[in-house]
Order: sequence, then structure tokens, then C-alpha cells
Amino acid sequence: MPFFAKRVRAPDFPVDGIWLNVTRPLDLDLLKGRVTLLDFWTYCCINCLHVLPDLQALETQFQGQLTVIGVHSPKFEEEKNTDRVALALKRYEIHHPVFHDPAMRLWQEYGIRAWPTLVLLDRDGRVAFAVSGEGQRELLARAISQLLSEDGGHSSTETSFEASWKPEARSLWFPTKMAWHERRLYVADTGHHRVLALDPEGTVTACWGGPEAGLADGDGRAARFREPHGLASFAGALWVADTGNHALRMIDSSTGIVRTAFGDGIQSQQLLAPGSYRETTGPIRLNSPWDLEPDGQGLYVAMAGCHQVWFTDASAQLIRPYAGTGQEALTDGGLAESTFAQPSGLCSAPGAVLYVADSESSAIRRINCAEGSVSTLIGRGLFDFGDRDGSVRMARLQHPLGVTWREGRIWVADTYNSKIKIVDPEEEKITTFELEIELNEPEGILETPLGLFITDTNHHRILLINPDQGSIQVFHG
Repeated sequence: MPFFAKRVRAPDFPVDGIWLNVTRPLDLDLLKGRVTLLDFWTYCCINCLHVLPDLQALETQFQGQLTVIGVHSPKFEEEKNTDRVALALKRYEIHHPVFHDPAMRLWQEYGIRAWPTLVLLDRDGRVAFAVSGEGQRELLARAISQLLSEDGGHSSTETSFEASWKPEARSLWFPTKMAWHERRLYVADTGHHRVLALDPEGTVTACWGGPEAGLADGDGRAARFREPHGLASFAGALWVADTGNHALRMIDSSTGIVRTAFGDGIQSQQLLAPGSYRETTGPIRLNSPWDLEPDGQGLYVAMAGCHQVWFTDASAQLIRPYAGTGQEALTDGGLAESTFAQPSGLCSAPGAVLYVADSESSAIRRINCAEGSVSTLIGRGLFDFGDRDGSVRMARLQHPLGVTWREGRIWVADTYNSKIKIVDPEEEKITTFELEIELNEPEGILETPLGLFITDTNHHRILLINPDQGSIQVFHG
């Protein structure tokens, strides 16, 4: 195991730091005798989210011998907010101790360069090993085993530092995406791992999955999802981007039976370029599908985990990369040369145009499906974000996750600014839609015959807006 040749004393946690999920602040003396795994992460990062199941598995494998500590090192301004981080711990069911470091002091002291980075401390509190990126579970397990075999300091008598939060009893728990079909609103009740159908009065008429996560087909009571997001009504079924299961699921419109169209619950580790899918063999695995948008011939899929847009045909027999190389960046050009950064929202517009909420670049991208080209309407790069209206050339958003088309304009859920923005592509300007109600990281926005629906995600509710009349109401939650 390639441990550091010379192990140095690890930088300790600042005494004035912010701790979450603990009974008391931690320090290296308290952790002496244990192997400690530090996870430098931020809650916007899809790669960081992919690491969470590995951390849980390692905690189980080395129960009582390993302490996992998340070091939350925010990228976006919004992520510096402690209340938002505490909500993210609930949304992603994180129970291990978390040190929230808005000034990124530990990031700098440890010399971290990328999210996620995982650092192992030996039982004497010295830095022994570090690795960046997702998919490192087996490597970390071997390193932990070797560190545990070494002599080290004696552990404190306390075996647990966790003060875990408890789920709240709510009708919705972090709702995200929506779809509309035959006078019913379908909602991804993401935190409850289920899909709901609501009538025009906001009453729940059907439920599939939940409350626990899983991967199972069947009727509404037997079916299980894991953090579902995007929904779309297409070809006699409600399609579900089952994000946590890395799968696309289908709910039959006539029988209500759920079946899996693509994916087997395992995240794809293979990067496919547009046009290369025919060379693959065996089942095609997916990588965190986040949103869906129907087209006359099939469905577009925002594949957030591999920074691409995919497409599946109407027969559900074939799925393939459509646009993006898979590199996390912001580059315009042809479908096979362009790049995206965690695409998370889709909507179609007249003229065979697909708009993309490209969240990590805080951008709105435009795919001309007829010409096979990608361009940027708003956004400049992975670290260019803010809250600025006016000309689209100078405008700034902050991690937008939802888009919808309404009367010639793109309505944007500007998630980390907790605002709704309106983009006029003809006049090339953006404005804020003023609301008399405060939002908290809205993720979904959908134009319907009833009006404009918004999932006010961190407030666990759905809002209905009539933009013409200026009215707003809590539709459900």
C-alpha cells in the first residue's frame, strides 16, 4: 500500500469550527487510537455524492475501529450557509460527523486540490494516505486494514461521537422534479424515495415506492426507488430518472406497475462518447440520471454523473450518449465535441431546441437538435457564478437545477440563489421573477395548464403560480 514515506502530524480541527452530527467538537487527541477517514466534499458535487455509499460501507466494515468525518469545503457561496449544509445532511441521509469549513482552512492546510479528496490518518493522528475522486472504496479498505494492523495510540473509552438527526414527519421530503399528464401532477418526492400523483386540488391519488430506498419492480406498494428525480410522461408510461439507483424506470399508465428499463443499481464506471455505444457489449449502466425531457422519437436524459446528455428511443430498446464528451467543463461546438458540467434540468422549445440547466457551471446551455450543435446562453465556467440580471452575456446564476419553457421564454429555478429567473432568448436578457414568498433552493419548475409549478425543495412543498395574475399558493406540503 503506497503510504506516505514520511507521516506528519495532521493539522487539527480549528477550535472555533462548526460541527454537525456530533455530541461535542472533535479533535485529534480525542480520535487517538482510531483510524480516521476525512472526506473533503461539498454538497453540490455529484462525485462527492457518489462517495457517500462507499463511506457508509466502510463504516460498517470497520465498525468501532474507523471514524469517518466529512470536511465540508464549499464551492458555491450558498454552500457556506450552515443551515443549508444541515439540510443537505438530512437530504442525503448523512449520519457521520461533519466539520463545516466555510473558510476552507483545513482544505488549505491539507493541500487539497479537488472534490472529493479522501485522507486517512493513522492511529497516532498522522497523515498516512490520500486519494482524490470517486470509486476508491476497495483501495481505501486495503489501506484501512493495514493501518489497523499497525501499533498505535490507545483509543478513548467513548466509541461514538455521533448525535444523529431524525427524519421529520412530512407529506413531502425534499421534492425535486415534476411531470404533468392528463390533469395529474406527478412529483418526485425524493427524500421519501417515492413518486406521487396529485389531482388538480393537490390531493395525493397514487404513490409508488417509499419510504425506504431500494430497487424493486412491481405495483405501488412493492416498488422501490432511491432518490428519484426527473419525470416524464411518454409512450404510455411515466418515466422516472431513478438517480440513486443509476436507472431509468417506467410506471405503466394503465396498470401502475413499475419496471426497470435501463440500469441495475450499479453506477457505470465506463465513459461512452457520442456515437460509441454500438461498440459496447452487455447491459449499459447509467450514471446518476437527473432529469428527463420527452421528444417525438424518445427521451432526452440529463446524465449528471458523467456530464452528458443521453437519448433513449421510443421502443426503450436503446440508450446512448447524445451530447458531451464526458469531461466536466463548458465548451460549445458539435454534439461530440461539446462539454457539460453536471447537467441537471431539461426543457424543449420550438424549433427542435433543448435547453439544459448545466448546474456546476451555473449555465443555461442550448442544444440545436436539428443542427447538432451546443451553445451557451448564460454562463462562463465552473467557477463563474453569482446573482446578476440584465444582458445574458454578463448575467450570472448560481447552480441552477430546473428549466421550463413558457410563452417564448425560459423559466429557471436558480437553485442556490433561491430565486426564479426568466430568460428571453430573443432579447438576450434575464430578469428575476419577484415573489411574495421566500424560496429555499427550488429545484423543479414546470409549466402546465394550471399554471407554473415550483418545487420549493428545502421547504418541502410545491407552489403554484399564475404569472399573469401574480397569484401564488401552496399547492401541497
